Amino acid sequence: MPTVKRYFLLLFSLCIFSINALALAPETGWISNLNHLPVKVNLQLTGQAQQNTANALLNVNLDPDWKTYWRSPGEGGVAPTFEWEAESTNIKAFDWSWPTPKRYPVLGVETVGYKDKIHFPLHITVNDPEQPSRLKGTLTLASCTTICVLTDYNVDLRFDLAQLSINEDIAFAYAQAVSSVPILVDQSAIDTQKNNANITHITSSWDQFNQQVVVQLSHQIGWQQPDLFIDSSDAELDNVFFSKPTISVSEKQVTATFAVSSWGGEVDLSNANVNITVVDDSVAVEVATTLGKQIISTNEESIASIFLIALLGGLILNIMPCVLPVLGMKLSSVLGVEASQRGKVRKQFLASSAGIISSFWLLAAFLLVLKLSGEALGWGIQFQSPYFIIFMIIVTALFTANMLGLFEIQLPSSMQTWLAKKGGNSYLGHYLQGMFATLLATPCSAPFLGTAVAFALGASAWQLFAVFTALGMGMALPWLLIALFPSIALLMPKPGKWMGTVKNVFGVLILATCLWLVSLLSSFISVFYTVLVALLVLLLLAVLIIKKHGKRIFFIIFSIFMMVVSVVLIVGSLTAKHWANPLQDEISWVPLDAQVIQQQVDQGNVIFVDVTAKWCVTCKANKIGVLLQDPVYSALQERGVIAMSGDWTVRSDSVTAYLQSFGRYGVPFNIVYGPAAPNGIELSTILNSEDVINAMQQAKGQ
Repeated sequence: MPTVKRYFLLLFSLCIFSINALALAPETGWISNLNHLPVKVNLQLTGQAQQNTANALLNVNLDPDWKTYWRSPGEGGVAPTFEWEAESTNIKAFDWSWPTPKRYPVLGVETVGYKDKIHFPLHITVNDPEQPSRLKGTLTLASCTTICVLTDYNVDLRFDLAQLSINEDIAFAYAQAVSSVPILVDQSAIDTQKNNANITHITSSWDQFNQQVVVQLSHQIGWQQPDLFIDSSDAELDNVFFSKPTISVSEKQVTATFAVSSWGGEVDLSNANVNITVVDDSVAVEVATTLGKQIISTNEESIASIFLIALLGGLILNIMPCVLPVLGMKLSSVLGVEASQRGKVRKQFLASSAGIISSFWLLAAFLLVLKLSGEALGWGIQFQSPYFIIFMIIVTALFTANMLGLFEIQLPSSMQTWLAKKGGNSYLGHYLQGMFATLLATPCSAPFLGTAVAFALGASAWQLFAVFTALGMGMALPWLLIALFPSIALLMPKPGKWMGTVKNVFGVLILATCLWLVSLLSSFISVFYTVLVALLVLLLLAVLIIKKHGKRIFFIIFSIFMMVVSVVLIVGSLTAKHWANPLQDEISWVPLDAQVIQQQVDQGNVIFVDVTAKWCVTCKANKIGVLLQDPVYSALQERGVIAMSGDWTVRSDSVTAYLQSFGRYGVPFNIVYGPAAPNGIELSTILNSEDVINAMQQAKGQ
């Protein structure tokens, strides 16, 4: 009898255990791979089911510093996959849900994914809910630190959908995981403004020429620090990569521009079906949409307004310090002109205008070639080449000597000296003067110029040429005005000795330009050789003066030059209080680093970014007149303020990429970041103290 009792108790215990086992939701337990221990996975069922679908949770635990990937991992990752095997029974589908990802730079490559612990909500659909099911297959998971490992995990899960019981702990974890998945919003729900994500508008367009996707979303409340991701389930787009977007926020609208690349070269995403995921402080939304062809750049009103802006920007170039020496050549063009020579004046100024406009066309063609070849673009990038600077030094030195009357540059039939003017009477000479004026203007970034150039470099080929034509016409406008009304030139005083004095003055101005160009060589060669080149230029001019006019005249000219310099220095010192006296630059400038900016903003610091170049005259004016003057100078040295400098004097791919991320193609460029302005507050081309201080206070949240 005791034996019977023992067997009965054992049988009863087994029944109770079986009932408890049935009550437990099936799971695989933690699975690891001996070849890669930093990662382990676990597949669990919540016990919840809807008709023939079971809710499941895939848990992935990663050791510190290890990361795994989203469904669109970027150029440096591999998305997780699950392949079920033939031994699986009664399985119809296995569907993932993807929690909101984050961006992680790995070895300089931007990747998208997760770290630490991640929980993927899954749906497992069976063919017959009344039959037992088995899910057997291989989970392939990529994980990375400074190295990347692709690991397989063998999954084997048996369950009976009809016999499942809810596990409260797993169901709660599943609900939390689902809450981290972006809300799927239908395009029609946005159009009718009937969605619980408060998205009121979305447009997505494909720019074939620039190989970019442009997305605009509007939110009923507004945006804080949005980030956007784009991907596609279309197999044809598997090898298409979307870069980290350039994001700009304007009140309730966010605009994101994604550069697109592919191993196969240029792509066409017109009418492609994509998923747009937008994440903000209180928003996580996914929208399935179709890319339309970009129509913004073909808008006639937009083109007309940009054309007018370009015209104004080109006109303003005439009063920028870069073009000041060219005024001497403009003036020398009309010296000695008599009233009977109005037709000649008109033709001379038309030739100069043609030189300006055609040189802008050459610049446009040059930039278009760079654009099509994938090279960096920018206004004034030719000054990043030492060969171009040397060429300009030679040209300005020749013009200096010519203006000082040291020799006349003739144009023999061989055209061996095409950079000259033939006794001041050749229309070709005036044409080349116009081209020379344009070359000297390119280091300047005038108001309105940056807007026009940025639009042109981001537009189609014909729009690029249209905008640069407007820039050329704007710069040539004063010369065209004299060509139309040559009597303006005849208002000059009658010819006399003063003509030689004026030419000498402007010759000295061009000499100053020549020496400034020589100073730019210090970015490519040592200071010693730079000074040596400057001395050689001056020595050559001295030899030419002595040869042309004799030693006596040379010493007279040299004495007068030294007297003028002395007078300028004395007058400058006496009136110094009325000038902008720059303070000694003791600001701790750190090199521009886009990744460090975000880190410093997260720590509550304010970052002032100054992208500059030694050949940029406007940059120098900003630094002397604003950055090295109080109150900006003191503000940049305050605690919690970091001053960053991006040097574009010589080619820098990182600085170019940073500029282009804001749609900028030239310097100067200044922007202020802070806790209240994580996306930055852009400043105008020509700085003023009030704007800089206000931007810094706004970035702090004051």
